[in-house]
Amino acid sequence: MMHKRVFILAVACCVLSLSPLASALADEAPEEGGERCVNMRTVSRTVIIDDQTILFYMRGGLIYRNYLPRRCSGLAREKRFSYSTTISRLCDIDTITVLYNQGMGLSSGASCGLGKFYAISKDEAQALKEPPDIEPEPLPPPEPEELEVSE
Repeated sequence: MMHKRVFILAVACCVLSLSPLASALADEAPEEGGERCVNMRTVSRTVIIDDQTILFYMRGGLIYRNYLPRRCSGLAREKRFSYSTTISRLCDIDTITVLYNQGMGLSSGASCGLGKFYAISKDEAQALKEPPDIEPEPLPPPEPEELEVSE
């Protein structure tokens, strides 16, 4: 009976020691639908939608939406960023840096992490670039004022 308890305890220890490894491997697995990286040689242009959304237009017509995990201060206002990578790919573990116009040159602003790259259609990209056509609701007509009649 004692040997059975020792065996179960040994198995439990092995499983517990492997759980951090399994967790780390799960973190590296790509999420369904999203790409971890894009090849920078095939990016034709980028469009900044807001402080958290960038569109990457690729040669060949493919468009990726990158939704940054956190708001990147100044990105929408400045509409430009830089990046540095040692390979020719930009990945979800890389950062971008907002560039500010500083008189005769550019200066660095906030650095922000990228998210995954999700392929979207031209219609979806166009909808993101255009503000929604929301017409204000008309105000109700004013209530007629009741006049006091004195007798």
